[in-house]
Amino acid sequence: MAYDSARGKVVLFGGAYSDGYLSDTWEWDGTNWALRSPATSPSARSGAAVAYDSGRGRIVLFGGFNGMNGTNYSYDTWEWDGSSWTQRNPTASPPQRHQAGIAYDSARGVTVLFGGYSGSNYYADTWEWDGTHWLQRLPATSPPLRQGPGMAYDSVRARTVLFGGLSTVRLSDTWEYPGP
Repeated sequence: MAYDSARGKVVLFGGAYSDGYLSDTWEWDGTNWALRSPATSPSARSGAAVAYDSGRGRIVLFGGFNGMNGTNYSYDTWEWDGSSWTQRNPTASPPQRHQAGIAYDSARGVTVLFGGYSGSNYYADTWEWDGTHWLQRLPATSPPLRQGPGMAYDSVRARTVLFGGLSTVRLSDTWEYPGP
């Protein structure tokens, strides 16, 4: 779920329930939920990383999990423009995962992705999406392995802030990433 500030709508994609996984797109305008029916959309999944790229006016979706489709963990990149989903096909991409942290860095115009989980692997890698390419970043210091961290961009201090998550234990640490 992410907030599209240009259109004034919260966008929700997919999810899981007791009988399976969802591939539906919903928008909340503050009063009503509206089901959208684009011609194409990402496959059913839960735990996708979703953020709003305000510089390009797009919701960015990466990865996710579907225990019923045989591939389980995804590594695809999609963008929602308010009426349709477009799959992006960059030459390089983060490995498959779900429950990664994600936030849009408005000062640098990139979406920052960190961590996640895929089966037996927790990740502690940092990637940036510029709308065309995923680029792996190798900061001098980095949070340890984790899935499900909270991430947000602090525009006053020009930092992506990461909090908590889960690895073999629950984490309650705070990290800041200013970019490369």
